[in-house]
Amino acid sequence: MLQRRVLKLLEVRRWRGLVLAVVLTALCGSVGAQDRVELLRAQYQQATDDSLKINLGIQLSRQIHRGPHEEEDDYAYAQEVIEKALSSGDSLLYAQSLDNQGLLYRYHQRYGEAFPLHAKALQLVENKDVPAIYKMIFANNAGVAARYNQKYGTAVGYYMKALKLAEAEGDLQNIAIASNGIGNSLGYLPGREEEAFSFFERSLEAEQERGNELGIAMNFLSIGDYYIEKGDYATAKKYLHELLQINQQREDAYGIAITNEFLGKAYLREGRELATARDYFQRSLRDFEDLEDLHKQAALLSSLGQTKQQIGDLKSAADYYRSSLEIGKDLNHHGLIMDNAMKLSDLAEQGGRHQQALDYLKLGMAYKDSIKISEQNVEIAALVRQYDLEKKESQIQLLETDKALQQTLLVNQSQELNRRKITVFLLTIGLFFILIILLLQYRNYRTRRRSIARLQQEENAKTKAIYERNLARAEILVTRLRINPHFLFNCLNAITYLIQSEQNAKAMKYLVVFSRYTRMVLETSQKYVVPLSEELQLTRYYLTLEENRFDRDFSYDIKMDDAPEIEAANIPPLLLQPFIENAIWHGLLPSKKQQKMLVLEIKILEDQVEIIIDDNGVGRGGGRSSKVEKHKSMGIKIIDERISLYNRSYSSQISYEIIDKKSAQGEPEGTRIVLRLSHVQVAQPLSQEVS
Repeated sequence: MLQRRVLKLLEVRRWRGLVLAVVLTALCGSVGAQDRVELLRAQYQQATDDSLKINLGIQLSRQIHRGPHEEEDDYAYAQEVIEKALSSGDSLLYAQSLDNQGLLYRYHQRYGEAFPLHAKALQLVENKDVPAIYKMIFANNAGVAARYNQKYGTAVGYYMKALKLAEAEGDLQNIAIASNGIGNSLGYLPGREEEAFSFFERSLEAEQERGNELGIAMNFLSIGDYYIEKGDYATAKKYLHELLQINQQREDAYGIAITNEFLGKAYLREGRELATARDYFQRSLRDFEDLEDLHKQAALLSSLGQTKQQIGDLKSAADYYRSSLEIGKDLNHHGLIMDNAMKLSDLAEQGGRHQQALDYLKLGMAYKDSIKISEQNVEIAALVRQYDLEKKESQIQLLETDKALQQTLLVNQSQELNRRKITVFLLTIGLFFILIILLLQYRNYRTRRRSIARLQQEENAKTKAIYERNLARAEILVTRLRINPHFLFNCLNAITYLIQSEQNAKAMKYLVVFSRYTRMVLETSQKYVVPLSEELQLTRYYLTLEENRFDRDFSYDIKMDDAPEIEAANIPPLLLQPFIENAIWHGLLPSKKQQKMLVLEIKILEDQVEIIIDDNGVGRGGGRSSKVEKHKSMGIKIIDERISLYNRSYSSQISYEIIDKKSAQGEPEGTRIVLRLSHVQVAQPLSQEVS
């Protein structure tokens, strides 16, 4: 009974807050954008009702976003609203505040951080008696964030939830939104194109039934793009020309601009009327210049560059790519910079300007690495934020438990007062029983408090362990990116030299080995560990490249037992390469010996695998400069960090030993490195990840 009364009170307060917020929003509609921000800020500060304050805070954060602002300005109010909604104990208000924070992240293209907030908002209300419109909104928003974050399977799952709710409610608007989202997500999954098209048709039917011209236009654009990807350019142009007429009738400048862009894309992909493609791209570029949309201007300049390149006008193509690159630099858009730098590198290579091609390639690769590091930092920040939010939720739940216990005590005291009105005899008996009840309640209260505290402590410890492990894995990825990238550029220079000196057969053989090496590196870039056999194959490619590059100034031999333990053993990728690189560069190449030899030997022991790297070079004291020693010490430091992170994250352990070989007269005869992998088995993480 008491719980129903509390829920009813919360529902009345929530709807009262929503009505007041709608009225205040209507009053704000007649003033300017900046005035609306100030008016909403004043109303937010003066509001005393929780529901009204939360709804005003949500509107205020979005209004700030619409005008000129720093990125953190709208986040500040959104975060404050989340904390107020969490304290209110109202699940729907809390879900709305989380969804609002997710939308702000999406507006700033931070899709990886937006998705868990939308998903959590849906989880809070999915099985509760709240209006279905909220569930549809949260599910569709989660689908959008997942799709833009390239999690297409996940996006389809959330759009499907929204579609089922919309069909049950007969909500044509959300049927159209969810169907269009499913179509766009399936379009990125190989073999699902026809299924994607059926959802576009379903969305179009719903929008036509609603008479929503904007929705019809969006689906025509999606269907046109579907036919472009399918290669049916005639049908694609038919839909896009019809879409252009709709946008012209609606006087939608943005719609006209993007339709011209897609018409140019259709003609460019077809490859027949490239002058027509150029004209459509130029019209779209002029429109987006009027709209002051720099991102679309950069994309269209790049498309014009592709058109000119396909026509054969390489000079004009390079000019367009450089213009797009400059806009990307002004926007600090790493993806635009990387894409245009790579295209300019290809053009320079075709023109025989190898140094310029290498410079652009270095620029593109630098921003590619920067994008990867930024993505990892975003993932780490999201983990930290999720941990903090879950910690606050746990604290609020503990406070709610205390509040419920206090309410129980108040009910018992009220019953005691009523019994006092009876006779003295009954009062005495009643007091006696009440004392017994209070003692039992107190004991239960203490027991419950201890149980809750123990469970909370265990949960916090588990969350912290999982967080630290995920952080350690992120550090492994970041450390791996610090391995010397100059080897790749040196190999490219070697290939260029062989081609220029007309050693084509040798260049082709060298290029085959180089391509296999780089492909293996890319395939293992997302793995924490790889089989030892793959690491040995990668090492063989590396040694072959170095041997050919230095004109066989040294030779190598790989000795390994043909045993199943080699397949069972796992090792962090690229762990052997720094040792071998040091042996070649700082041991063998400076040596005066006539026969320079590097031996890589694998030994299978009872409980471990030994990897021995042996060279007959000058040893570690062979007259190296301080710069060389500094480079080697940095390489050893990186290796130590990677091994330490691996040993903290997996059940198997790795250690190594460096042995300086000496002759009978005490002269250096090279270096031997013994790497030991204990407990040879498939490496398992030390703890389970959060599902």
